[in-house]
Amino acid sequence: MTFVGKILVIVIMVFALFFLALSTVVFTTEVNWSEQVKKLNTDITNLNSEKQRIIGERETQKTLVQTSRDELEKATKQFQSQLKDITEQNNRRQEEITKQRTAVETALQQVKASQDEATARIQEADVLRKNLAAVEEQRNQYKLQKTDLDQTILQLKRELEVAQQNNKDLRDRVSVYSATLQKEGLPTDVAVLKARGGTAPPALPVEGEVVKVSKDNRTVELSIGSNDGLVVGNVLDLYSTNPAPDYLGKVEIISVDVQQSVGRVVGGKTLYGKKIKEGDHVTSQIRRRG
Repeated sequence: MTFVGKILVIVIMVFALFFLALSTVVFTTEVNWSEQVKKLNTDITNLNSEKQRIIGERETQKTLVQTSRDELEKATKQFQSQLKDITEQNNRRQEEITKQRTAVETALQQVKASQDEATARIQEADVLRKNLAAVEEQRNQYKLQKTDLDQTILQLKRELEVAQQNNKDLRDRVSVYSATLQKEGLPTDVAVLKARGGTAPPALPVEGEVVKVSKDNRTVELSIGSNDGLVVGNVLDLYSTNPAPDYLGKVEIISVDVQQSVGRVVGGKTLYGKKIKEGDHVTSQIRRRG
């Protein structure tokens, strides 16, 4: 066999294999297309059934839509009617609100005027209250002053009674002292006694203590008075015993009460300017030596 013949044999074998494969594919494809056609027919049947069902539902939906449209139109008409009524009611409410607002504004103005007036009244009341408090305080002070004055009056009345009684006693004593002085041949005029040296002693021996001393060391308050025989113008010796006996000077009686008296240091100062102390003594029975 020649080379060309070999090549032709090979080519024939290749074509044979190709046509074998092609026939196999065609056979397989024919089987698949048959099954596919059956399946498509089944799907078409199902789709037709679904189509009929959908058409039925569409008709039902059309009916429902029409019914809904009718109901919507009816509801729309009712809504429009209600809206009209509500609009009219709203307009009436607005008019009423406008009237009420006007009335409220008027009332507020009246309330403000009333508040202003009430504030003014409150301020006036505060002023009156303060004035009343001041008046009451002044009245209370007057009551206290009146009470003090009443007590002072009562005290003065008692002191007047005591003074009147003391005056009577003094007159009686003066009568007795005058009679005694006349009997002894002495003058009864105090001015005469002072003219003799300002050393008129009491008619009776007396002794007493210093109760109080003035700041200027010139005036003393004594624990003896008219009951002890003192009269204005008497002169007493003043001395101290603490810490040691010490003569201080003379004291002239310038005021006399029943149980106490007031004396003034003769000459305006004590001996050597010595200080007088509470508790120092006065007497009519000693005389300074020298």
